[in-house]
Amino acid sequence: NPNSQRHPCQDPLLRFHFNSFLISYLIIHVAFIAIINIPTTSAFAFNLDTKVRVEAGMSTPITVPPNAVKKGVNLEKYMLLPVEQYALVPMPLDATLSRLENGSKSDFELVVPPVEFLSLKVQPVVEAEVRLESDRVVITSQKCTLSGSPFIEKVKLNERFDFKIDCELTWVDSSVSSPTITTEQEEGEDQGLSSFIAAKTYLSVEVDRPVPFNTIPRRVVEKIGNTAMRISIKYILKSFLKGLAQDYSRWAEDEDYRKFRSNLMVKEEAVSFATPEV
Repeated sequence: NPNSQRHPCQDPLLRFHFNSFLISYLIIHVAFIAIINIPTTSAFAFNLDTKVRVEAGMSTPITVPPNAVKKGVNLEKYMLLPVEQYALVPMPLDATLSRLENGSKSDFELVVPPVEFLSLKVQPVVEAEVRLESDRVVITSQKCTLSGSPFIEKVKLNERFDFKIDCELTWVDSSVSSPTITTEQEEGEDQGLSSFIAAKTYLSVEVDRPVPFNTIPRRVVEKIGNTAMRISIKYILKSFLKGLAQDYSRWAEDEDYRKFRSNLMVKEEAVSFATPEV
């Protein structure tokens, strides 16, 4: 029955990919226009006057096994594992997370699969620090580098924006205690959950608008950017928390996996454990 089919725009995954396509399409056209209108790249004077600010929060329920504290597999113990073990957590959108070469044990590199349009390819690479505190995990980044096609360097695309993201992971472990989460709960959350992981993210991007986009009112561009990024961030958060929940379940139930993680050294081992798909 055609009337019973779900409209593509109602599918959150299709909406996310559509927004990603629009953003990628805009980036490519910005670069193309810059090539045409600005012959000397060394003379660029960028004005990062367009600002996108997004906050998003979400949580996911966690099933803690019986006698988790006695067995040493409760949620709080998992969340307080050494930060270098985050390289084993499944990432959304087929992204890869690895320890940053020549960085500290808390420095990571997140590589997002490239977006291709015609002959152009853009691949975001984010460097982030994961910091462990007594009651939360804090993830921060101020560096996002676009790589891929040679045009990125030609038009100095990486100098056209500033990027900053802060993410806090908190949790409630009913097997230990029931602290009050201070982050504002949003869609997908349930105040009655006995155990859950919550994420609160703040994203800030400042962008230079080249000709002819600087003729569009800045508030209009910022509103469109805020809407698109909010949808994308919520989808990514949901997927990341799902992967984190899956990894906790595996860690709590699989003794061999726990041993592997406990023996994980600062340097990445050549042995690779298969991780479940998100």
